[in-house]
Amino acid sequence: MKKINYITIALILSAVSNLFATGLLMPTKKEYPKDFLRLRATHVTVNIKGAVAETIVYQEFVNEWTDSTDAVYSFPLPPDARATQFLYWYNDSLYQAVLKVKEQAVNPGTGEGNMAAAVNNYIGRNGIKIYLKGITAGMIQKTELHYVSMCDYYKGKYSYTFPLNTGEFIQYPLDDLQININVESTSAITNFDLPSHTGYKILTSDANNLKLELVKPKAYINTDLQFFYETDHSTLGVDFYSTAGDTEDGHFLLFIRPQNEAAADSVLPKRVIFLLSNSSTMYGTGFTQSISAITQALNYLSPKDYFNIVLFNQNVLAWKSSPVRADSANVQDAKTYLSTAAISNGSRLDNGLKECLNEIKDDSLSNSILVFTNGRSLVDPIQIENLNINKAGIFPIGIGDDLDHSRLEMTASLNYGFVTYIDENDNLSERMLRVFEQISRPVLKDVFMEYGRADLTYLVPEKIPSTYAGSLFFITGRYKNPGLSALSIGGNSVKGMSAYDFRLNFNDRKDEYKFVETIWAKEMIDDIERKIDVYGENDSLKQKDIELSLMYNIRCRYTAYIADYETQPPTTSVENINSVLIPESYIAVNYPNPFNPSTRIRFYLDDKAAGKTKLLKIYNIMGQLVAVIDVSHLHAGWNEVTFNGKDMNGRGLSSGVYFVQLQVGEKICNTVRINLIK
Repeated sequence: MKKINYITIALILSAVSNLFATGLLMPTKKEYPKDFLRLRATHVTVNIKGAVAETIVYQEFVNEWTDSTDAVYSFPLPPDARATQFLYWYNDSLYQAVLKVKEQAVNPGTGEGNMAAAVNNYIGRNGIKIYLKGITAGMIQKTELHYVSMCDYYKGKYSYTFPLNTGEFIQYPLDDLQININVESTSAITNFDLPSHTGYKILTSDANNLKLELVKPKAYINTDLQFFYETDHSTLGVDFYSTAGDTEDGHFLLFIRPQNEAAADSVLPKRVIFLLSNSSTMYGTGFTQSISAITQALNYLSPKDYFNIVLFNQNVLAWKSSPVRADSANVQDAKTYLSTAAISNGSRLDNGLKECLNEIKDDSLSNSILVFTNGRSLVDPIQIENLNINKAGIFPIGIGDDLDHSRLEMTASLNYGFVTYIDENDNLSERMLRVFEQISRPVLKDVFMEYGRADLTYLVPEKIPSTYAGSLFFITGRYKNPGLSALSIGGNSVKGMSAYDFRLNFNDRKDEYKFVETIWAKEMIDDIERKIDVYGENDSLKQKDIELSLMYNIRCRYTAYIADYETQPPTTSVENINSVLIPESYIAVNYPNPFNPSTRIRFYLDDKAAGKTKLLKIYNIMGQLVAVIDVSHLHAGWNEVTFNGKDMNGRGLSSGVYFVQLQVGEKICNTVRINLIK
């Protein structure tokens, strides 16, 4: 673990469950001798800015058969992620999948219980599937998927997980695994680690920037990639990103970061109602671990807090007729009550929420409802919103897979809260308790935000939650005119009305922070699709969903990425697209790859490289330097040079895997893998 010489805050974060695996390529021909084409290489580049992670997944698959086949590429996007681009190669030409109003490809042999069903299950409800044609015998099928997601955050700790656990499907080592993680933080980075994988190199490490590289030949991919970095936030702050539009309004993304810790005398008194399903579907671990989590959460309440426990099945049963003070006697009585709670039938979450809201008589305290459920219930989110006159935050904890995600998410969004999903194989009690800890230290309630401009539109979410120490929330929207603007964030604290002032720069550049557009469009699409799930489809919602999807090139429920073998990227190659994501000097790609006897290496030099020594260094698989190409004479922008497959003495190199590294001055930028085949 790398530690930087700043004050480091010790944090505990529950592990992220291994729900996902990496990309797979499933042949369509029944005669193909294996379930999948062999995955031989995976390169993952993760560009993290604050809490936003842009992931680029380059993979190479080999058709080991004696005949050609079509195949379906499947990738398990995280639930909160959206794909922004899919690229594929055919006959050494690069193509871009186009988004069309069409259903996604179907994995071959979708009967229940077979391998296709297993693949469909593991890629989840947000998985990507793309049909690729004409993969000839011995051909290497290259793919590259781009997607944007949010890092998990708690008390200044940002955590990122990439799905690498493919033990169920891939039990052989990859020829090449390469991971590059690039972090740009507005706050000082105090600590970081890649606990899932050892042997990584630190390429850059300073207060606000971090670059890690992991290169592993012959790597088994049976463990998810887990990375985190920590920052020190002693006061409320913001992270702000914006990008100007080409012809329409620009987009912005604003993160509000309260302080990591809060003294007891700065925490608002709160009213918490624990709403627990005791439906028969909760029987077993889900129910016992929920009770354990609530029991532990009671220990975190202070005597100035109030609480109650409400059980719901077909009926609703409240422990007390109204919330009571969290003194030692009441807390002990509540624990005794929980220990005797029994399972019953039915699941009327709607009535349970109505009972909780009826018990919250005023907004003098910070109000929250913590929901524990593992099933479905006919909740009308808008009805709950209308009943929630005292601004209670509703925080559902969904256990298992049989959940009405849209109802839970819409209910939380309209009621100042968020949803947490927990797999039944997780440490349930620990994960649940973590949710309570996130909302246990309110420092501002009745939060308002005043912008020094009137041209902001389409803001999401509509409801601004209370501010909790160690937590994080964001707002995204559109703006018409670039320029500086004031921002005031205020609310009620223990000292009365408090306000914090900031200056925001709404960008006039169109090539910076393009991920903001995706985040905004994702939030809009998510909102539309929740409404469709809960209240039914209509032509207006469907059309808006499709328009946003096609405009921002991110898939919705009515669209799919299609490989047409005609459409090429807007620029001549993938690296021009990547330059938006990695604006610093870097190697993008070599072609052809594999090569014999020579290959063209394409790389980007930023303006800061001017006047510095610039070298392309080629290493063999043992880490020995075998060749150097001096590119110091080249200027900023895109460049190409030829590598002739020879060492520094002019001798031809043997077949094998080599690594090309770009060095600018003393800085190592990045490394790519090349294959020489004779």
